Amino acid sequence: MKSKNSEKGQALILIAFGIVALIGFTALAVDGGRVFSDRRNAQNAADTSALAAALAELHEDPVGFEARGLQRAASNGYENDADSQVTVVFCNTVQGSDPCTGLPPGADPSEYIRVVIISDVPMTFARVLGRELVTNRVEAITRVQGTPNTGPFNAGAGLYSVRNDSIDDCFQVNGSADLTLHNTGIFVNCSGSSALFLNGSADIAMDANAEVAGCVNNPSFPIEGTGQIDCGVAQQIVNENTFASVPTTLPTPSCSTPGSMSGNTYNPGYFNSPVTISSDTTLNPGTYCFNNSLNLIAGSSINSPGAVKMVLSRDLALRGSANNFQDLEVYTNNTDFIIFGDLTASRFRFFGRGDSTFGVQSGSFTSNDAYIYSQTGEVDINAQAEVNMHAPPQGDTFGGILIYMPWENPNDFILNGGSNSTWYGTVLVPHADVTYNGDAGFELHGQVIGYTFKINGGGHSDIFFDSSVTYAPPNDPTIEFTK
Repeated sequence: MKSKNSEKGQALILIAFGIVALIGFTALAVDGGRVFSDRRNAQNAADTSALAAALAELHEDPVGFEARGLQRAASNGYENDADSQVTVVFCNTVQGSDPCTGLPPGADPSEYIRVVIISDVPMTFARVLGRELVTNRVEAITRVQGTPNTGPFNAGAGLYSVRNDSIDDCFQVNGSADLTLHNTGIFVNCSGSSALFLNGSADIAMDANAEVAGCVNNPSFPIEGTGQIDCGVAQQIVNENTFASVPTTLPTPSCSTPGSMSGNTYNPGYFNSPVTISSDTTLNPGTYCFNNSLNLIAGSSINSPGAVKMVLSRDLALRGSANNFQDLEVYTNNTDFIIFGDLTASRFRFFGRGDSTFGVQSGSFTSNDAYIYSQTGEVDINAQAEVNMHAPPQGDTFGGILIYMPWENPNDFILNGGSNSTWYGTVLVPHADVTYNGDAGFELHGQVIGYTFKINGGGHSDIFFDSSVTYAPPNDPTIEFTK
């Protein structure tokens, strides 16, 4: 009799496949549900953590924004342990391998706080399939603007002395000084009994009051106009934290390919050898990295019809009479950029890192959209030069700031306003002793914020306070979710 083939083993194979499929569906339902639930909880924890950090930063919580953010995340079950990791940072501190993404175009990263939570969810049924755990990563980003405290930007004073101790002579108006303040007055933050010193032979006209935390050496000093002297006003607390949110500079660009020249025309790129220009030369738009000296001789000028970025490693002196640019950005690091001839730029930026000086010694400088920054160097403008410049418009990263020497820069600032010169914007030099040598015909439309002031004689000077051209952080603090 012939034997028949047995099919009993095939059933075992089908049952085994069925068990695997059943475990897979169970893992999808049970473990997948746990992963989804953890992700939702982690996102909620990140959102509340980002809000807590933003509130702490806004109210200058002494515990700090990071600690408050971590505390809130821990209260929701997420902390730095074996199962989860939490980071709370400002976006401008994570520009390396893990930058903040999704920020609006042109956003200032220093206004954004990011919270990232990474959590591990252990698997139960998925272990059978070789999956021990699933990692969730969520993030939340909040934007913080403004401050709950009124600062010197909001005072409305054309000349503002921020020094806030009890000494005298923080604001001096010397003999023969002739100063007129239109629609504005002055503010003196020192509380000394003679914080405001007025020489008897000075001539001052104000349309608003002189507000002094201390008082004045001569209470009966005659003030022309409707302004008067108010002593004993509230002293403001002003230090480096007051200006921490003020924008400073942009990252220095780099060059990846060598530059070139053809006749009197240069093409962007890096130049490792010294470059000497002896005739008027055009720079095609782009970034130029001069890793050695750039010498302009025989009165030669440089110009460009487009946007040019210049990275200088050595001092540069412009002496020609036809330095004309549509858009010029100059980046220096412990090097100087000095104008001896004429420079006209529709848009101009000077980003001076370290001990870098911007100077106009003679000739002229003209720009309708100018921002000048010197980290620890000087801004040196000679009274013999003709300088007409307007700060960037509101909405620009540096909107309203004409000149900025940050708190870390205590160099003296001599405001030499030459005749036929007009400046629009805020001159922000909060740790500098300001000497104002205004000259006949010079007009400043905006505000000067300095550590102390010394107003010298020599000519009539006019200051017009105009809030539309001055730097003003948001008066009302705001917090908003970005991501």
